[in-house]
Amino acid sequence: AASRTSPTGVLAGVALGELGLVFCTPMLVGLLARAGRLLPLTPRLALRDASRNRSSAAPAISAVMAAVAGSVALGVYLASDDARSQALWQPGLPPGNMVLIPTGGPVTGALPGADVVAERVRAVLPDATVTAVADAVCARRTGPDDYCMVAAVRPPAERCPYGPYQEGPGSTRHDPRCAQPFREPDDVSLPTLVDDGGALAALTDAPADELAAARRALAAGGVVVTDPRHLVDGQVRLEVAHSPDGRTTVRHLPGYVLRGGLPVDRLVLSPAAAATLDLTAEPMGYLVDTAEAPTARQRERLTEDLSDVLELSAQMATAQPPSNQRPLLLLLAAASGVITLGAAAVATGLAAAEGRRDLSTLAAVGADPRVRRVLSLWQAGVIAGLGSALGILAGLGSAAVILAALNQRYAQSWPVQPPYPLTVPGQTMTVLVVVPLMAMLGAALLTRSRLPVERRLD
Repeated sequence: AASRTSPTGVLAGVALGELGLVFCTPMLVGLLARAGRLLPLTPRLALRDASRNRSSAAPAISAVMAAVAGSVALGVYLASDDARSQALWQPGLPPGNMVLIPTGGPVTGALPGADVVAERVRAVLPDATVTAVADAVCARRTGPDDYCMVAAVRPPAERCPYGPYQEGPGSTRHDPRCAQPFREPDDVSLPTLVDDGGALAALTDAPADELAAARRALAAGGVVVTDPRHLVDGQVRLEVAHSPDGRTTVRHLPGYVLRGGLPVDRLVLSPAAAATLDLTAEPMGYLVDTAEAPTARQRERLTEDLSDVLELSAQMATAQPPSNQRPLLLLLAAASGVITLGAAAVATGLAAAEGRRDLSTLAAVGADPRVRRVLSLWQAGVIAGLGSALGILAGLGSAAVILAALNQRYAQSWPVQPPYPLTVPGQTMTVLVVVPLMAMLGAALLTRSRLPVERRLD
């Protein structure tokens, strides 16, 4: 079912597997009881009692197994999804850098100078540098709906013949023209910028020698790109789409490729190149290059200090996506732990009530009073330990099947998506391993050590 990406089949298979383990639990208890012949007295008695009273032990073990299996399966899925999200995460700026954008849309008139903003920024972030940035817009607008979009494109013969999510006839995945060297930014997305090179460091974090060469190219009236495929014989093909008339103009301008730094598809125009394309620079905000990532409190204070100059929102690029899976994983582990403790307590109490004659016999032959505590410890260990072990195996197996079905679906998609890794959450597994030990310790501490002596009447 997983190989055919059938959700109904996968769920049916997982359910049948769980039921199969439930039905096999009495047999497993019997096999363990036979293997217990080589064990010391108290664990051998605990296994024998569980085997003799399978009608009460097996349901308790199955309850623990079901709770642990569900917790492990869901925990593995959440951890795998979180790991995949982190692997796919692509910041739009070097992590820790920020962009300050006016709130409420474009600002009429000129923005405050970068030095005015930098003075307030350095009061909060002493080592930060601030650079004003502008995006490329139509030089001559006839109405509010007029806008221009400029992009660096490859020559027509080198472009992928298929659009996104449009599968070609068999060879699309292996066509080098359809390779995607960059991912779209997940946090901060910036348009095509018009700059003289001052913002390149905060924008790309490229090596110093490449930044110097890029600034020279911009000073000469060229453009800077990050995709090497856009530079052909020293020229970059630029297409400007005009709206609402839908016309497109094409120009070839000298360019430079920034090969180092942030792996994001970026296009930066020099003021001269923008004028050649009949575009102009419109101030859009400020780039803040930080020495280390500011805290949430620092960002809040920064926007408060800048409010008397201009209402700005601060967007910071992060190296990893925000994740809130840890509380849910701990909650799942705690829920299964409570069920494990409850089932172990009930089964241990029943086993102690049914084993009073054995305890009386031990007392009659002079057994150590601590035997009763140790016996309760092992009786709880049989229920909680066996149920947790089966639950962990069942949960890992179920999660592996579900992830395999999802990965099979991604393997058949275009563009190709990275698969889910099988990630085992360490915190959840630690809790599930510790809980049986807690059940055993609790059973030993809450059991009276005095062995009962019963008088028989013939």
